[in-house]
Amino acid sequence: MAVRRAASVLAGTLAALAGMAGMAGARAQVPAADCSAGGVHRAGATLCFSGELTQASVERALALLAADRSISTMVITSDGGEVRVSLRLARAIRARGLTLVVRRQCASSCANFLFTAARRKIVEPRSLVVFHGGIAPPAFGGLLGGGGAESGLRAETEAFFREIGVNGSLTYDQPPLPGSRDGAEEWTASPRALARYGVAGIVSMWWPSTAAVRAEGRAQGMNLGVFE
Repeated sequence: MAVRRAASVLAGTLAALAGMAGMAGARAQVPAADCSAGGVHRAGATLCFSGELTQASVERALALLAADRSISTMVITSDGGEVRVSLRLARAIRARGLTLVVRRQCASSCANFLFTAARRKIVEPRSLVVFHGGIAPPAFGGLLGGGGAESGLRAETEAFFREIGVNGSLTYDQPPLPGSRDGAEEWTASPRALARYGVAGIVSMWWPSTAAVRAEGRAQGMNLGVFE
């Protein structure tokens, strides 16, 4: 009797755990929105953003977010853009709790700010998060020559990274290229490395192997360094 009761309790516990795992898996799944039209537009509960991060494209995205509180996901394909407008959009993504889905590529300001800020992020198969062009302290040579403009932007980006709890050196302290002493001009980071820098909220990320990720980088025209 006691054995049957214990077995029944165990079966119930396992069933409950299976159900919880199923729900967690369901929550992790984000419908693949049709963002093939390009540009910045809404597709159901998804904000589609394809292209450069400019004043115009970011204003369009912010207007769509303000007009529709049902938007819960942002699918992005971008090779970067302007720093200050990227910071605005990154803060909006974080404040709304949007799930950021990287489709094909999220590079430079997209990776530096939008990807790091999102509370939930998904990197689709054969898609890359590529860091580049972060505003470095003078000890690293800086980005804009050390003038007042660079100093102001550096202060803004440092404040941003403090807000989100990320080590901003991820965006400027480049790793060497494999087999070389030269620093990579563009680089990515494994999920484990991202965690070391404080980047949290990764629901899923395409990373079959470092070699496969570098091969995809070459297919997209980039010789990537890698933080592992």
